[in-house]
Amino acid sequence: MTGAIGFLAAVFLLRAALGVLFQAPGAAGPVLVPAFGMDWTQFGTLVGLFWLPGLLLAIPIGLAAPRLSDRRMVLAGMTLLVAGGLVSAAATVDAPVLLTIGRLLMGCGTVMVIVLMTKMMQDRFKGADLFPAMAVYVLGWPVGIAAAQAVLPGLAVDVGWQLPFLAGAAAMALALFAIAAASRPSASVAPPPAGSGRLTGREIRLMCLAGGCWAMVNGTYMVLVTFAPPLLTARGLSVAEAGFATSLMSWVNLVAVPAGAMLARRPSIILPMVVGSITASAALAAALPYAGLGWAAVILALHGLLYALPITVFSALPALAVPPERRAQGLGVYFVWFYGGCTGFPPLAGWLADQTGGATVPVLFAAGLLVGALVLFLVFRRVVGRG
Repeated sequence: MTGAIGFLAAVFLLRAALGVLFQAPGAAGPVLVPAFGMDWTQFGTLVGLFWLPGLLLAIPIGLAAPRLSDRRMVLAGMTLLVAGGLVSAAATVDAPVLLTIGRLLMGCGTVMVIVLMTKMMQDRFKGADLFPAMAVYVLGWPVGIAAAQAVLPGLAVDVGWQLPFLAGAAAMALALFAIAAASRPSASVAPPPAGSGRLTGREIRLMCLAGGCWAMVNGTYMVLVTFAPPLLTARGLSVAEAGFATSLMSWVNLVAVPAGAMLARRPSIILPMVVGSITASAALAAALPYAGLGWAAVILALHGLLYALPITVFSALPALAVPPERRAQGLGVYFVWFYGGCTGFPPLAGWLADQTGGATVPVLFAAGLLVGALVLFLVFRRVVGRG
């Protein structure tokens, strides 16, 4: 990890800026929705466009990566993210399509950044160092989202719905300069060895298992962040109380992710930590609709703490599945599952809410996704062990 502090700081800033841009429509929503006469389906579609390009581009980017520069593609993706924020902010009632165009630009930039920055991290950090490095990588995302949730909605009401998009673009521009300066090729970072670009059948299966696991882990977070507040308000909490309780899921990441990364440096701890934490976290999520309201904040804080403890283990699975010379192609397969989950799980949870007339079943669905992630993790370990 020596000499990597500047690079990791830039990566954290990048991931936080990405979280701000993702959350920009949500932060602007109370002003954006009436300004453009949107219904909530249109609003949800605008949010989901952030992930849609990944379904189409993840595999082509992975296939093209060995012939291109990871660093240049990441910087190009960040440029698209800045442009997407600015284009979205330029939309008017007479030109609402700019919101869609801007969001799609962000989506294209996001898939370039996530696929290739993940590869850069796993190429650069090896062995036990991978877990604390991935903790920094993972942690920036919820911090950016939580900060956007806390600060930008009020500013959007006072200044205008454009502000969250402009703030996200400004944060990403700052991250662009930081990554450009901190990721210059270094003689101490050896390029991955040359080799065949064709994935084996076993490698594809492992990447599908790892990607499905990561999709379900992230799906749990997105569904709970979306449906825990309406569940709690329907049960009697105020909007502010429900929002505060739900926000604890993100803020506890500041403690849980680094702690889990340090624990994961000891191989003997990984399996019991993952099984114990995920089982308890899923149980807490499932208990939320039925526990007394006075326990809601405690349940969500404990859920977030236990959920985040093994998160770097999940994020590091691709490094165990595919050797460095085929990592980019493998990540293309891996991220198709991630983007499929990000695109599909929230609408499915919404459909469940429509069918059942409330948010209880979506919250239980989120708990079920976490159990599914644990099952895929155990199968992944078994397949790796056989290899």
